[in-house]
Amino acid sequence: MTTITGGSTEKVLRARHALALLPTLCLAAAGTALLLVLSGRYGYFGDELYFVSAGRHLDWGYADQPPLVPLIAVAMDTLFPGSLTALRAPAALAYGVGVVVAALVARELGADRRAQLYTATAYAIGFLALHRNLNTIAFDILMWTALTWLLIRWVRTHAEGVADDRLLLWAGVAVAISTQVKFQVVVFAVLLAVTLAIVGPREMLRRPKLWAGAAIATVAVIPTLVWQAANGWPQIEMGSAVSAEMSSGSLGGPLMTAALILLTFGPVFGMVLGIYGMWRLVRSQDLRPFRFLGWTALGVIVVFALVNGRPYYMAGVLPVLWAAGAIGFQRRREAAESRRAWSWVAVPAIAVSAILPLGAMPLQDVTTLSGPSQRMLDFRLDEIGWPKLASDVAEIHRGVPPQQQKDTVVITSSYWTAAALDFYDDRHDLPDVYSGSRGYWFFGQPPADAETVIHVGKIRPEVDRYFTDVRQVGEIDNGRDIQNLSQGSPIFLAKVAEGVDWNRAWPDFQRINAVG
Repeated sequence: MTTITGGSTEKVLRARHALALLPTLCLAAAGTALLLVLSGRYGYFGDELYFVSAGRHLDWGYADQPPLVPLIAVAMDTLFPGSLTALRAPAALAYGVGVVVAALVARELGADRRAQLYTATAYAIGFLALHRNLNTIAFDILMWTALTWLLIRWVRTHAEGVADDRLLLWAGVAVAISTQVKFQVVVFAVLLAVTLAIVGPREMLRRPKLWAGAAIATVAVIPTLVWQAANGWPQIEMGSAVSAEMSSGSLGGPLMTAALILLTFGPVFGMVLGIYGMWRLVRSQDLRPFRFLGWTALGVIVVFALVNGRPYYMAGVLPVLWAAGAIGFQRRREAAESRRAWSWVAVPAIAVSAILPLGAMPLQDVTTLSGPSQRMLDFRLDEIGWPKLASDVAEIHRGVPPQQQKDTVVITSSYWTAAALDFYDDRHDLPDVYSGSRGYWFFGQPPADAETVIHVGKIRPEVDRYFTDVRQVGEIDNGRDIQNLSQGSPIFLAKVAEGVDWNRAWPDFQRINAVG
């Protein structure tokens, strides 16, 4: 099989092997089933509650994301009210589809059935924990993987002399969908264009359907960009907040970010495949037609490391790296005298690697999570205590004199607590909830007749002047001694200062980087 690089033809592509369909489907089904079975344990993650609230304020954009995941969240909560399993089902299904697409990526690169299964296994292990709740990561990874498959498939059909340019059009659709989840795919797309121009195949850049696909992606993102422009480009501030978060405290700057990105490659098995695959994509002769993907992946990793992005921002480039690594070991296995030798290495590595992600799954009884913990390493803790928070705030509200209750509102310092109180409002008839935190600030401000405030979380000095008669009436307590981000935060009862104009005051409450 041949490929075209520049103006020359080189015999470097190999015939595709049969798809390892049954074992890949079994792997995908097993992982998806595990996610669904465990999905109802513990409770809602703070971001999930926020997605539902954002969906109830459906718009073309938000301060911290495009609209697709909030739309999915509110749709699932409307169809299956209060069902945590239903809310998380789309992420679990995206995981299962992603496992299969990862195997397809490996097959298009020339992987045999075993190498395809290794790639799918790396995906299944490496991304299991990232799909255990509804989030933007799950869909972003899937679309990047699908985009990679479409590009590789085009290179193959082009090498065969029957290039299917519809693949490039669908690549534009994949980018369009991804931009409705997160904007990070734009980094991938820009670097892709640069690497194609430098290392080829440049013929792809001359295809009209590539640019038609780019036009689709551009048109799709316009409504969100208009929303961002109309609201002062909060996504830019959000990016700065994430960078500051990643460069401070225990997360610690570019070197730590680079280390966390390396860990995102996966435990043991995935890390070895990914690093080896990166080297092979940019160096090996048998993968030369796809070298542009190796340099694009490397560029994506470098960019997000330099800007102190969250490690999972680059996760979408990993499937092609795992596939390239698996093919590298396939070539070694084919050249070895004994094919069994490589299995003796791979199988134990897979077994050890599969154990590690289970630590992030909700397997333990919730009572075992109490006491001191490493917050950065255990996000399960932030699924505990939301119903009790709503109950406690409702009790505080009932303690407000009846004549004041109708003019009472809740203001929180965290978008998580605001979303939780909004979500459980129907159980407790809580006052209207407002927050200046992150995207919640855009959902509205307190009414002019608000006189009493139940403030959940610390009152920041810059907004303290808007309150009088402030007294602490409680604190957030999940009742299980679980040290999550919200535990121990104070709850205040206060009067709104005389003459407060919320139109002027509300901008002072905005805080794009607030979580706890």
